Amino acid sequence: MTSTNSLFACRPADVTLERVRELVAVGQPESLTLEYKEKYTPRIPTSVAAMANSYGGLILVGVTERNVDDRITGVPEGTIVDIVNGCHQTLEPPWVPEIIPVPLPGPDGLMVLVVRVDPAKAPRPLLIQGAAPVRLHGRNAVADRPRLTQLITEAAPRTAAFGLRLPPAELPRDDQGETADFLVRTGMYVPVDASATWRPLSERGVKAFADALNNSPLHHALFHWCTSIGDGGMSPFHRSGFNRARKVRLLWQGGPGGTPVSPLEAVARIDLPDAYGAPVSHLQVSLEVVARFRHAGLASKSALSISRLHELVDALVASLVDDEVTKALAALAGVDPLVMPQPLGLDFLSSTDTPDLLAGNGLTLVPDAGTSHGANLLADPGIDQRDPAERRSLIDSWLHQISLDAGLLGMEQILERLHAASPVPSPR
Repeated sequence: MTSTNSLFACRPADVTLERVRELVAVGQPESLTLEYKEKYTPRIPTSVAAMANSYGGLILVGVTERNVDDRITGVPEGTIVDIVNGCHQTLEPPWVPEIIPVPLPGPDGLMVLVVRVDPAKAPRPLLIQGAAPVRLHGRNAVADRPRLTQLITEAAPRTAAFGLRLPPAELPRDDQGETADFLVRTGMYVPVDASATWRPLSERGVKAFADALNNSPLHHALFHWCTSIGDGGMSPFHRSGFNRARKVRLLWQGGPGGTPVSPLEAVARIDLPDAYGAPVSHLQVSLEVVARFRHAGLASKSALSISRLHELVDALVASLVDDEVTKALAALAGVDPLVMPQPLGLDFLSSTDTPDLLAGNGLTLVPDAGTSHGANLLADPGIDQRDPAERRSLIDSWLHQISLDAGLLGMEQILERLHAASPVPSPR
């Protein structure tokens, strides 16, 4: 079954007639992020502006809203020009969203146009005759003064939220002042509905987030890692540490029993910035894994294999794009899962020199290359991180950059051998 979320996020080449038919067949009604238009109408630019000023969405042109057996009617190719001209001439400033033509069978040359409105790419606010349309449930409205003010004032934080990276990561210290062996972190900024400004983060919502993490790829990867270290136990994600109405910290711990500290920890954080009742535009979400093998008396386990690092990074990223995790975060932010972003990048920090941490993997150190204790890496925005094959290529590039920044050669060959031993994931 196709959802608006999958149709919104997939690559243009993967937006097929079959996907459109599946979406229409399930009777998906018009909503905050979905609208049908049987043909071009001057109201389409208004809907584009309203979605851009809200949470984004899809406009399917060539699909009737009427409840008939076949809702796909199609439009001629010239409708693309009508939409482009309408948006360019009507919107202030001029802006045209992505338009994906999906041809229909038959000699008439008709097609469905999938108009994808991404608020991260639109110049907000988009105005029409001086007014800012916004999207309500299944309809458009004009932004009131507070909402218009928010659209204008959020322009600066949106650049930071969607543009680059989370605040700098730091290796944590335990109660005895011992620094962790290494840390791997990813995260993102989630757009927030205006109503979230006036409420704390829901207890039930946080529990749903914890439950989703406890069934996520990260939980399973950490559990398998723990069993490879030795007999012991684990404590699943639960509230621990600094938690407030607008800040959440969830902790996962595991490893052999009898160690002074847990050799493996994972921490999930949600931060709703600014003071209670002040306008906000995003949730700051991060997910990290911290290893403390040396302090746990497991120094022999502290060297990190490339296969383990690849598996760990994959589990981190896969967890933040997991359907259930996405739904839980979207519910906390008060938005449709359709508008959920993907992780912005990766932070990798080591307390020792990176070549020492990665010793034993067959990498070659460049003489006099200097020292390195990690890397801060960005995600390619053109990659769909929910697709296992695309995510693998992204992680390969990250690991290659980590090794080169540490003066290590041979990562490409190691990854080729690693992937040759396991089948390439099927594309979505």
